[in-house]
Amino acid sequence: MLTQRLFLIVRVPELTENLPDMLRETNDLVAQVPRGRVTTYGEVARALGDIVASRYVGLAMSMNEDIVRVPCRRVVQSDGFVGGYTGGGPEKKIKLLRAEGIDVAEGEIVDLDSVLFKEFRTTYPLNGLRDRQARLKRRLVTKAFKGPIERVAGIDVAYSGDSAFSAMAVVDYDTREVVEEHVIEGRATFPYIPTYLAFRELPLIAPLLKHVDARTIVMYDGNGVLHPHGFGVASQLGVTFDVPTIGIAKKLLCGEITGRSAGARREVRMNGRVIGYALSARGSGNPIYVSIGNKVSLSQAVEVSARLLKSWVPEPTRQAHILAEKARRSKINK
Repeated sequence: MLTQRLFLIVRVPELTENLPDMLRETNDLVAQVPRGRVTTYGEVARALGDIVASRYVGLAMSMNEDIVRVPCRRVVQSDGFVGGYTGGGPEKKIKLLRAEGIDVAEGEIVDLDSVLFKEFRTTYPLNGLRDRQARLKRRLVTKAFKGPIERVAGIDVAYSGDSAFSAMAVVDYDTREVVEEHVIEGRATFPYIPTYLAFRELPLIAPLLKHVDARTIVMYDGNGVLHPHGFGVASQLGVTFDVPTIGIAKKLLCGEITGRSAGARREVRMNGRVIGYALSARGSGNPIYVSIGNKVSLSQAVEVSARLLKSWVPEPTRQAHILAEKARRSKINK
């Protein structure tokens, strides 16, 4: 019998404690840029600990409400162009920079290197999170799940701003029918930064894991070991909660698809090693990318995914996506 329940999100201290306040950290860095100097989104990201945070820095500057303490006008693009400015657009930004002695010609900082500020005082907060991932990765298990597989639980998260709607659809492995549905509404406290997704989503989906038993494999809408650091959100989920997981991604994050294939399955290799498979449903030209999350083998991850592949994505994650989006739209339309 299919059941559907709505749970309120609960705080998960072991996942949320010691997470940096990225907005505060970013603002504190920009506050250090003195008059007559500029910095770039990339330099601020490096001071946070990882260049991949550049886009987040831009988002943080677009949300800045304290332009006196946090002079976001002094943050420009890495190519020297001034970029946008929520305080009045590029023209206002150029006017303010010129008033501070910055030479700007045709929207570009003249001789950027001579005025570039990158002497930040920083604790590199993202470095600590990367170290945490590295410690967890040492506990990663890539051997096959031994017990009988009775259910596969797909998990996905939909967002409306910082409001998050996490959903789980549990599919019977034999009948391939949905037998349970669970939805959680919560609020994301950590921003989206590529390769740090687990720190945003695991606290949001943690209460769902109470519905997972020893004969259930979790299928997550995100990468497992098919990841630049070999430890994506599906792997971090599996290790953190000690459950078997499979990563299902809709885009190729890293590696290359090789010509070697078995039917609709093609190897994804990185540094000469197979780290996943591109898997296509019959009649579909768009593959998904399957990889080990935790406590499963790669061949097992592919077999489970292929068995549950009715359309573009496996049924557990497809149904979880539908649930999450339905909850998001319902909240917006209230």
